[in-house]
This record gives sequence, structure tokens and C-alpha cells, in this order.
Amino acid sequence: MSAAGPKPPRAETAAAVEVTGLRVGLDGGSELIQVGDELMRSGAGLVGRLQRFPGEQLPDLTSRERFPVPDRVGEYCDRDAFLAAPKFMAQWVHWEDRARMVLEGRYHEIPPVHFEGIFTLVCNFMCPHCSRRVTRSKWVEGGTWDHNTPIEKRNTMHPEALKRVLDEVAAMRADEQMGIIWGGGDPTANPFTYDAMLYARDLGISASFLTNGVFLEVDRVLDADPILVRVSLNCGTEEAYRRFHGYPQGWDYFDRVRAKMRELARRKLERNARTLIGISLIVDERNMDDLEAAAIEIRSVIEDAGPGIDYVIVRPVMNYSHFQSEWAKLADDTKARAAELIEDGPVGRIISDLGIPLVPIKDSFEEPPPPEFYDDGSCLAYGMAGEIRHNGDVQLCSDSYGNPEYTVGNLFESSLAEVWTSERRRRVLREINSRRCFATICPHNSRGHHYNRVFHQVERMRDAGRMDEVEGWVRDLRETTLPLHHSFFL
Repeated sequence: MSAAGPKPPRAETAAAVEVTGLRVGLDGGSELIQVGDELMRSGAGLVGRLQRFPGEQLPDLTSRERFPVPDRVGEYCDRDAFLAAPKFMAQWVHWEDRARMVLEGRYHEIPPVHFEGIFTLVCNFMCPHCSRRVTRSKWVEGGTWDHNTPIEKRNTMHPEALKRVLDEVAAMRADEQMGIIWGGGDPTANPFTYDAMLYARDLGISASFLTNGVFLEVDRVLDADPILVRVSLNCGTEEAYRRFHGYPQGWDYFDRVRAKMRELARRKLERNARTLIGISLIVDERNMDDLEAAAIEIRSVIEDAGPGIDYVIVRPVMNYSHFQSEWAKLADDTKARAAELIEDGPVGRIISDLGIPLVPIKDSFEEPPPPEFYDDGSCLAYGMAGEIRHNGDVQLCSDSYGNPEYTVGNLFESSLAEVWTSERRRRVLREINSRRCFATICPHNSRGHHYNRVFHQVERMRDAGRMDEVEGWVRDLRETTLPLHHSFFL
């Protein structure tokens, strides 16, 4: 499958679903939508409506004939190629202070656009393929791999500490951009999450909320006005859902998440919330045959609750470098078969008929680049996104998944600004660069890997004395795309 961006919906609205999506008028700039016997407001008419994927909205391009290729520094294409190209890598140029640091080669000074907030490691699931499995079972005192481990300070950041951390994060805000990806574990396992999100919102910190949804408190999360809430569904039948997420038979988790998705979609519409609601489908051999049922379940959510789902993302399970081989069930043709299901197969058709963008995670369906791709295995993107763990540890980057070898400091011992400028951070960077992390460890579908690809192109242009071309390309990319006002899609 090519990384050609989101599969466009076949219709612009969800009117293909007979019992939902009937627009009956406008009120105060918002569409009125009939769902059964009820009228609901749609967030589609809000001023500053969020883009469901990068490039969904573009500026007026009628006077242009030459367009920058978003992920190829200094290269240009025609209008059709530009419109078809994914725009994920156009985000960074709109953060002008950070972009200036890149252009000047000051990578170590770049303030992060967001942190992954791993403020709890507790989760109600034991997914065999969990990217945090090693963290939860090995890289944390006491371990939290068991279902519903009790909340305590060894596995969860408590309120006063969390408030202090958020103050530190807000102080590093630049370009009117700082965010937190509320993850885990599962953020719903932390009883302090929702109040902390409200506090972070008041500090100007944007939010992405990633959850399995089973214990989601819908109104409380929407109260915090996150940019997005994404529920990891992955399956459409109870047996496959239980097996894929690793919990005992007889628990009602599948029924719970089905109800929560409907409540989330309905309340988004009733509240006229701008928050983007996403559904995630992650696939390996455990749930390949259930992917169509998952798409049917998403359609049922729309039929029951109204068009409150904004996008669906899909990717294969990743076999990370810190995984044991049996954790991800990937056959030689798993990615190709999954791609067939979502491109022209039943999954793609069902989601497209709903008018919902189906967004394949960039490069997840492709093989990693060959060794000769990496003329330099050093990391330049480590400053763009960090991670803060439940115990106050700060990770060099957000793609280290809690590996203690990437820990650069602790917020209960130093300020975040001190950690960011510390000799320890430089030492850890030297150590991971000696192992050529970008080429050998960094997941090739990750945000760090994609920033690295672009930044290394910038450095090759610098070595060739062509920075004037790079600066012109950056200006053109700003003029042909719109800022997202967050950093969460890559």
C-alpha cells in the first residue's frame, strides 16, 4: 500500500446511511442533523473547524502552477500530484520559531511540540502486542502488566505532581503550540486525568486522548475540549475483541466499548463539540478476519448515534525492536492482505460510504527503508516530541516507549528547562547516535523517523550550499497548506 494519504470518502456527508445524516437546516452556523426522531447540531459549521487529516482544507491555490512536495525538501510537482500527496510533513513549517531553528541547524534547542503523557501505566487490558508491554512488565518498579493493577505512586502520577509537571510543560510552549498526548496504560485508569486535562487546557496545552474506551467518561473528556479522542476498537465481534485485547472470558468489555462509542458520537453532536472523534483499527493475524466486522460496527455507531465519528485510522501491528517475536502475529503477507481490505475491499467500501476519511498510518504498510537509505544514522528529530513518565522521568524522544536508556532527567529533581539543556541529555543523544538509532531502532512509521527524513534532507542541502532553495521551499509549503493548530496527526 502506498503512503498516498487518506482514502477520500465517496460522499461529503454521512447521508449514505439511510437512518442518519439527514441535514434539515442551519442554526447559528451549525448544521441541524436528524437522527431518528431527534435533531442534533453538527460541529461542521463551527468557525475554525479542525481538519480531520492534514490537507483536508487548503488555501486558495488557483494562481499557482508549481507546488512543493511536502516530504521532499526543495522538490516541486504539479497541482494534481500536490493534491494527492499526504500533507503530514507540512505541519512543522507552520511553527516558525522551530522551523527557523531547523534552517539554522540548531536542533538541540528545538522545544517540543508535544509530550506523550504516560502518567499511568495501569490498563484494564493485556494486549499481546502493546507497545508499552516491556515498560509495564519490566521497565517499571513493581510492574503493571496484570489487569486493573491498583493505582499507586509506583505506577501513576498523583495530582500535585501532575500539576507541577503541567506547569513545567506549559512554560516550554512556543509558536503558540504545546500539547500532551494523554496515553498510558490507559488514561481512563488514572482518576486524576480529567481534572488534569482541564488544568492543562487553562494553561494553553492542547490535548490528544488515546483510549480503549471501556471506562471512558464521555462528558468529562469533552469538557476538556481535546483536539481529538481516539478509541482503539480493532475488532467487531466479542470473541475476537477479547482475544486481541487479552482479557478473560465473561467480562463485558466489548459491550461497554460499543456503548461508549455511541455515547461519544452522540454527545459530540449534542454539545456541538469541535473535538475530532477517531476510531483506530490495528491489525495482525489475530483479528484480520474480524476487520470487516469492525467496519460494520462503526457503521452501526453512525446509524445509532449520528455522524459523530470524524475519521478512522488503520495500521498493522508493529514488531518493535524491543518486542519478542511472538508478540506481534505477522505473516509474510499480513500487511498486503490488510491493505487489500482497506483499499478496495469491504473495509474501505464501508468506511468510504459513510463519508468518513480512512487514514492509513503513513508507511505502516510499507517495509522499512533499505540500509543504503541511511547515509547518516544520527537523530536530528529528538527535540520535536518528548515523553514524560508516571514517575517524572523525561525521555529523549516520544518513540522510546519508556526505555530507561533514553531517560534524560527527572522533573522531581530538575526543571524541564534544565533537563532540556542538560549535559545528560547530550550524553544520551551521543549514546543513541553511536548505535545509529534512526537507522536501526526508530520505528519507520513514527513521527521521529519522518521528521528525521526531512531534516536529513535539509542537512544534505546545507552541505551542498543550497539553503536558499530550502528556505524558498519552506515558504512555499507555508503558502500552500494551512496550520493544523496542533501536532497530533503525525
